[in-house]
Amino acid sequence: GWASKGGSEIGTNRELPSEAGIDTIAELFKLYNFQGLFIIGGFEGFHALSELRKVRTKYPSFQIPMTLLPATISNNVPGTEYSLGSDTCLNELVKYCDKVKQSASASRRRIFVIETQGGRCGYIAVLAGLCVGAVAVYTPEEGVTIDMLAADISNLRHMFARDSGQTRAGRLILINEKASPVYSAKLIADMIRVEARNRFESRDSIPGHVQQGGVPSPMDRTRAVRMAIKCIEHIESYESKSGEEILADLGSCSVIGIKGASVVFSPMKQ
Repeated sequence: GWASKGGSEIGTNRELPSEAGIDTIAELFKLYNFQGLFIIGGFEGFHALSELRKVRTKYPSFQIPMTLLPATISNNVPGTEYSLGSDTCLNELVKYCDKVKQSASASRRRIFVIETQGGRCGYIAVLAGLCVGAVAVYTPEEGVTIDMLAADISNLRHMFARDSGQTRAGRLILINEKASPVYSAKLIADMIRVEARNRFESRDSIPGHVQQGGVPSPMDRTRAVRMAIKCIEHIESYESKSGEEILADLGSCSVIGIKGASVVFSPMKQ
């Protein structure tokens, strides 16, 4: 009955093995006779698996098949172009932006600066910006500079100057939450408001954790099932192998991912 429920049903744990104690974890793996490890998680999950891989030679209980299924709205896990949850997040964010744009359209001369989540990855902000026709999108990859802001504000002034008053389309600017340590959605909205000189107005809006909720999208549901099955089959393929054989096989510690049109397992070492 979990198909229509979000990942919050599983729960999260951001504590890394190095923080919890590698020795303790190794003892527990041995105590409970772990024969395989299947992690569902984001960059912390990736980091945790990396830490376990690096100490496999020291701890025999870690010489078992381990694989990670990337699941994070940020879509920032190496080894895959797509992480579970990012499509659902994108759907929720686009719906939010559409509603805000409708509000902006009512007054004709209003622009909204919307702050998106996504950590240090601009994936969500860029795709949402494309979907809703944003005037500008600021991401951590490019950062935010005073020159960029000046150019975009100048562009807005030019757009509104040409507007005869009949254009009802609301205008949006999207900024990733970590695009800049200084320029926040509120600060950018305030700067636009001052520079507009009463010709148009601006507002800031932060959907926050609304982006992490919602019913999982069909794409997320189907990919979750199909990729989870592949992960378990991959782990089961090591059933008859010894610890030495598993240790020598780079694929025994891997990340499942989508690359192009293929589903592949990428060794953690790479």
